[in-house]
Amino acid sequence: MSSGDQRDINAVFTPRRNDVNAKMYVDRADLEKALTNAVSRSTHLLLFGESGNGKSWLYKRVLEINKINYVVANCANASMKRSLVAEICSVALPSGTAIKTSYSEKKGAEVKAFGFGGNLGHEEKYDVKQPDPLYSAFEALYSSANGKTSVIVFDNLEQIFSSSELMAELASLIILLDDSRYAKLNVKFLIVGTPTGILDYFQKSPNMESVANRVTELPKVDCLSHSQVHQLVHKGFVLLLQARISATQVDDLASHIFNVTLGVAQRVHEYCETLAYLMRDRNWNYEATYLAQADKVWLMNGLRQSYSVVETHLNSKNTAIARKNQVIFSIGKVTSHQFDSSSIEGLINSHFPETVPNTNMGLGSILGELSKGETPLLVKNLKTNQYRVKDPRFVMCIRVMLYKDRAGRVARKQFTAS
Repeated sequence: MSSGDQRDINAVFTPRRNDVNAKMYVDRADLEKALTNAVSRSTHLLLFGESGNGKSWLYKRVLEINKINYVVANCANASMKRSLVAEICSVALPSGTAIKTSYSEKKGAEVKAFGFGGNLGHEEKYDVKQPDPLYSAFEALYSSANGKTSVIVFDNLEQIFSSSELMAELASLIILLDDSRYAKLNVKFLIVGTPTGILDYFQKSPNMESVANRVTELPKVDCLSHSQVHQLVHKGFVLLLQARISATQVDDLASHIFNVTLGVAQRVHEYCETLAYLMRDRNWNYEATYLAQADKVWLMNGLRQSYSVVETHLNSKNTAIARKNQVIFSIGKVTSHQFDSSSIEGLINSHFPETVPNTNMGLGSILGELSKGETPLLVKNLKTNQYRVKDPRFVMCIRVMLYKDRAGRVARKQFTAS
């Protein structure tokens, strides 16, 4: 890289950036339209999706484009403060706001002594009736929005989801906003997080049935599609970093990144950032051979713990028929959210037909084993007897670290911290 090269990788690929990177934002028309329309309704809003899928960028983009006044109340801070109201006040009231608690009044009385006039003074102190801090916070939002709708975003709901006290406080706040004193201040809640079944939680909890009727659940913020990953790769490498990469190479690169990251927006940015540094050191040239090193660096930097979990479940000896390794390899090929032994059997028949016996392969037992222990790979649904991968990062690791060798066996790429 020349000393005059001004291309800034950290301004292009930003996996941990809090504010929206407008140059790299990928349009998500359906989600944006749903959120835009919902903000104008009378109900509060619920936005959910797996971690890293771009929920924060989505709501910030929509609210900012529509010029809607908003503040973000972080549920992680509320958990530490043990109060959602305290967190609302800290983000809604102007910094340094002073609240008058009392005032003093000096009174004087004229007296005469020995023919001379004089003044005898005394001071009286009066307490000031304190305003409701929550109401004051809403008033501040109302004022900053010039009377238009303001949105309080409760981000990272998963931080309080297991706290019955804070979830009860959230329910009370939702109901409170129907009170005429608060309703006139035009404040709306946008609840953002990873948990699913939030409305079910409110419906099943004592005295919270009416909360669900006041909240609209928006479409799930899912992973980026293949075309969206392609758009992000093209924007970053071709338009902004001006790398030497052909259109065909962009197609192949986008497909590889989509496959190993599952389209999780944060992971896509992480992988692209890793690859960009490798390309910078090679004068911004691209070769498909760089992907092996990018896989290794990306995996060890961001997914080391997940890699270790997958590794512990693999058979140490890879025999001609290492059924457990075949099952784990097949889990990496599953595209549905939940699966059972028949799904895995179909994948083994497809990828390892020469090893399929006439008798039962014992796949149910293997899946059961993978769902047990201190670091399970799977979670079993006891109602349906189906399984799901406990953490999407496990699938990412499986797709990067496992492959079929020339002998048709499951082989493992050896990654070290070096």
